[in-house]
Amino acid sequence: MSYGIYIGRSHTATGLPYLAGYGDEPSSHWLTIEAAKDHAPGTTVTVGVTPQADMPGRLSKIPQAAHTCRNMRVEYSHYLGVPAPLTNGGLNEHGVAVRDIWSTSSDALIAMTPTDQTGPNYSDLARMVVQQARTAREGVELIGTLIADHGYATYGGNSHLIADPDEAWVVIEFAGGLGLWVAERLGPDSIRASRPGHVGVIPDAPDDDYLFPAHFIQTAIDHGWYDPATGPFDVNAVYGDGKGR
Repeated sequence: MSYGIYIGRSHTATGLPYLAGYGDEPSSHWLTIEAAKDHAPGTTVTVGVTPQADMPGRLSKIPQAAHTCRNMRVEYSHYLGVPAPLTNGGLNEHGVAVRDIWSTSSDALIAMTPTDQTGPNYSDLARMVVQQARTAREGVELIGTLIADHGYATYGGNSHLIADPDEAWVVIEFAGGLGLWVAERLGPDSIRASRPGHVGVIPDAPDDDYLFPAHFIQTAIDHGWYDPATGPFDVNAVYGDGKGR
């Protein structure tokens, strides 16, 4: 299990926010430093998981961004069915940092995940954020676009903590193959320990502090997992493990 800690800039002597994390994967870890690079039209990257994963899927190719930022990433060598190298997190030239954090989805979502799932996995998403995002919110929007366009290859649910000099976002990507994700903003006064990543009650529609796709709440209603008459939508209770913080 991994964890992440965010400390907003109001709480630090330097006026800079902190993002830290730890992963207990039993494999080698190293630091990769990558220069900024322009990529030729038609360049692709391989993403996803293999049939050997605990939750199997298929590798696929998606378009590479035309330009990738200078960045450094902590990478490691092994997670069953996820091709190496894997990215735990990193930092880019624009001051955008990201950290992978485990976050299990509900049993119902895990059970309905297709066995031929495709799309970026948790490591692919972290790598693409530090390669492409210029702000933390842009990193959230990138994850949402990648999931909508290409799907998401899950091992049961995951999250990311994305930070820049001004704010951070907790982003949770859910199992199930339904394109479900949600993000909560953390400001300069925030302190957040994620283990696992979690988001609680959210508004009825996205706003400045919460982002999610248009079908996010309606999907739970359609499956009988949530009745609006019972009160506000609690993400962790409906789509997560129900344990809250």
